[in-house]
Amino acid sequence: MNTQRIKRATVATIAALGITLLANQARASDLGLRLGYYFDADAVSVGMEMLTPINGMEGEWYFNPNLDIAMGDNRDLAALNFDFHYDFQTESNVAVWAGAGPALLIIDQDRFSNDTDVDPALDLLMGFGAKTGTYRPFVQGKGILSDNSEAAITVGVRF
Repeated sequence: MNTQRIKRATVATIAALGITLLANQARASDLGLRLGYYFDADAVSVGMEMLTPINGMEGEWYFNPNLDIAMGDNRDLAALNFDFHYDFQTESNVAVWAGAGPALLIIDQDRFSNDTDVDPALDLLMGFGAKTGTYRPFVQGKGILSDNSEAAITVGVRF
């Protein structure tokens, strides 16, 4: 089995695991749509996420897995993130959080040339957004530490 097949099998397995996890948790979670920009790749991203209170209770700690697909002029990437974040206590209707989590960063350096990199990564993130309402907008900044490190900013809405 060549390296390219191993990378594809790894990506497919992790994606299937992520989708299964998202489907099982979706009943107790908020879903979200995201639009962002990855600075190093000079790429616009679209994505989705799930926000789940840890232990099934509203609280300060959340599990926030998400997937971003970014398309740039020379480089495309996918980021599969298993983030956890802490909501700081605020007296307003705005949540402020910071967090981290393991990630998988898949980078295609030059389209159609079989040079895809699959790197384990670590996310570091901060954000703020609406605490209440049917549709809750948010803004989040993220650094992804890996062999192909990235910085990104994302805006989105949770519902």
